[in-house]
Amino acid sequence: MVSFVLVAAACGRHGFELLPDELLPDADDGLARVTIEYQGIGVGTVVGPNGFTCNEGSCTLAVPGGTPVTLRGLAATDSWFAGWTNVCGGNFECTFSAAHGMTILAEFTPTPNRVFVTSTSTDGAFGGVAAADAICAARANAVGLNGTFIAYVSDAVTNAASRLVGSRGWVRVDGAPFADAATAFSNSQIVFPPRTNEFGDDVGRVPVYTGTDRGAPLLDRCQEWTSGVGTLDGGMSISEYARDSVGASSRACTTQGRLMCLEIGRDIPVTIHPNTGLVAFATRMEWRPGGGRADADALCASEAASVGLTGTFLAALATTTESIANRFPAGQHYRRVDGVRLVRSNDLFDVDWLDVPPELDQTGQQVSNDFWTGATRFNEVPMADENCNDWMDGTTALRGHMHLTNKTDVRTPAKTDPCNASIPLLCLERGT
Repeated sequence: MVSFVLVAAACGRHGFELLPDELLPDADDGLARVTIEYQGIGVGTVVGPNGFTCNEGSCTLAVPGGTPVTLRGLAATDSWFAGWTNVCGGNFECTFSAAHGMTILAEFTPTPNRVFVTSTSTDGAFGGVAAADAICAARANAVGLNGTFIAYVSDAVTNAASRLVGSRGWVRVDGAPFADAATAFSNSQIVFPPRTNEFGDDVGRVPVYTGTDRGAPLLDRCQEWTSGVGTLDGGMSISEYARDSVGASSRACTTQGRLMCLEIGRDIPVTIHPNTGLVAFATRMEWRPGGGRADADALCASEAASVGLTGTFLAALATTTESIANRFPAGQHYRRVDGVRLVRSNDLFDVDWLDVPPELDQTGQQVSNDFWTGATRFNEVPMADENCNDWMDGTTALRGHMHLTNKTDVRTPAKTDPCNASIPLLCLERGT
């Protein structure tokens, strides 16, 4: 990691100042001075309120103490904004309340390999691996993405995962980190779902032809990608998944699907800058209704304590008098234990889509399962036949709504099952 400090030039005022460090007065003038320092060997700009701009080195933002501030890191061509350290984390916006003496590190690196799913669709007769590569190259060229792009597709002689050996680091075209190592496509170490196309548009949930399940070629390959008939199958993944986006199951070759396009040839580490916020995790142990919501809360508290997570953890369960949202303070950010926020904004309970799925337990291991919620949406109050009679019924007489740990679509339940089922819970830190 390379860091360097230069004297910054002045920028627009309007109550915000960018001053050389040696000219800064003491803090008794009521201004909080926040230092932004550059790290890495990439090129970019940090922008903030009222025209604040920092181009390199070390800059100081002077603003009245307590002022809400939002900073953005804008990478130059052939660079990537890798993220924030200290007050903020992640690699999207940095929002904080200004206090004197804060230091925020902004890291820019050379551009890693890019990944996208195509905006165009095809059935299983797209012509084979070489033809799929040509589609990816054409889609990348259409939006000005330079580099070598291939399709993540296997056939009888080609293992898609093996074609990535020698390359390192992948990000979506919107800058979200996707994977660090080529082995991530075999061991499922994927961060953000591949939900963006070459234009950077969010495609949501779409099927993707790969013929590959976690690095292993599948037998179902639409007659080596030459057939689009319904009597044959092809291995497909789903774009809304993250770690499971490199898994696959078989669907009829008549299915209209996308291709996952990966750039190769670059060797740039893609690491996570842990973000701030309250903690969320899926339980490793499964829970069966019957003891009420307090019993579910006890499991959350126990699993949090087992790894030293402090604070109050409650189950994300709705009752007939209280939605999941109403259990927790409004306006909070929630992050998984790996530091990645479930939603970049602070409206977890009102969104239709999460940015990443809540698929990690309190130790950071993947939980791929349903989880009880008892409601259609996180901000809705359910009926008794949607939440096992306020979680007091553990029989087959009633049913309860479930969401899925590896899904990012939270508009509707994934399933509704009898109340004698034992499945995980989603635990959220209560906060204040």
